[in-house]
Amino acid sequence: MDNKDSQSNSGYKRTLTNTHIQVIALGGTIGTGLFLGVGESIHRAGPSVILIYIIVGVFLFLLMRALGELILSDLSKHTYIDFIKKYLGKNIGFITGYLYWLSWITLGMAETTALGIYFQYWFPHLKPWIPGLITIIFLLLINLISARLFGNLEFSFAIIKIITIIAFVILVIYLLITGGKTTFGPVTLSNLTNRGGFFAKGGKGFLDGFQMVIFSFIGIELIGLTAAEAQNPKVTLKNAINQLPVRIILFYVMSIVAILLVIPWPKVSTTSSPFVQTLGATGIRNASSIINFVVISAAVSSTNSFLYSAGRLLFSVTFGGKGKWNETFGHLSRRQLPKNGLILSALLMALAPFVTLLIGNKAFNFIASTSTSMFLIIWCLMIITHIAYRRSTPENKLGGFKMPGFPIIDYFILLFFILMIILLLVLPDNRIPMIAALLTFIILYSISKIWDKEKAE
Repeated sequence: MDNKDSQSNSGYKRTLTNTHIQVIALGGTIGTGLFLGVGESIHRAGPSVILIYIIVGVFLFLLMRALGELILSDLSKHTYIDFIKKYLGKNIGFITGYLYWLSWITLGMAETTALGIYFQYWFPHLKPWIPGLITIIFLLLINLISARLFGNLEFSFAIIKIITIIAFVILVIYLLITGGKTTFGPVTLSNLTNRGGFFAKGGKGFLDGFQMVIFSFIGIELIGLTAAEAQNPKVTLKNAINQLPVRIILFYVMSIVAILLVIPWPKVSTTSSPFVQTLGATGIRNASSIINFVVISAAVSSTNSFLYSAGRLLFSVTFGGKGKWNETFGHLSRRQLPKNGLILSALLMALAPFVTLLIGNKAFNFIASTSTSMFLIIWCLMIITHIAYRRSTPENKLGGFKMPGFPIIDYFILLFFILMIILLLVLPDNRIPMIAALLTFIILYSISKIWDKEKAE
């Protein structure tokens, strides 16, 4: 591979291999939203949360097919934001870029908040902000060295998560077949229908469960952000996206079913990881400590991915711009890395402890709801961008990874996201974060119009 091929048009080095991309894509679907947030989802919806995961998973797979077509149509683009600028205009691109960047920041804050909860399993008196702060410093140093080192670290974390989930599901299936018992009683399929039935919390509970489920899928589009640093993006991105349905079924649906087979849904914990609770109930020596280590590694892994994404997004929205701010964050270091963007993103993620101090134990749920709200707006803009791309591109100019069922499927996805935004505005616990996300969008739009006006004058 010559120098030209080993470096993308953005200036990034193409150092992420096929194996890196595949495993990062696989591991990127497993994070705190699953390991911790699933308890809140089950508490809200009961066993019907399984159906919610399938529904959301299908829509996000279709979204990724649309985004995959966009990314592969022009590999010189840095991120999805560049496509939004091209097809929806610079103002919308500016707004989405900064909203997207803030979304990754809030996700990083959610993960560092979760780390404090996980470590308290072993150290009940440990200040919850300490593990998160140490993790951010460590990951910042890793990300400032090279994208390949990031890929190697994320590869290791992903392998741990993947093996653990598979082993977890196999263990529960074994207990089910052999009639095994836990501290909650026998492992049985009847847990899915006892205590109120499959829709135990009714229609309201079913709808209430969507927010945390959507949050658990956030980050699924990370594979698209690796395109600029992938050695063979045309092959690896197609494979990673097409394998999403298998990952959704195995790592989300099967693991949640496994939890519910062991623990009656009303007894699933909302303040600690249900995975730790489940393995602790089996009586296997040190099992809960082992799984707690794994969920910690998952939170570190997700924080690593979100910091990686945030730094590159800030670079993308400032690249080629004028003024001190754009010049500071819109260039790469000598290692071809967005150094300044990574540092600022890490500093903002480190503010998570202040949120915990302000609202206490509800910090994780509040931050998770805020992230969900922002991403719903961004996903709407992404699917609108895909619609604009397909309408402006002649059929003979389209690539080989076309979105199936266009335009009907695109409009169906957009309708789903809009309905989710309306749902969050209706639900009391999610109303303030959703309003805050919409206000942020309006404020950013106003700023972009003011800047345009000043330039014109």
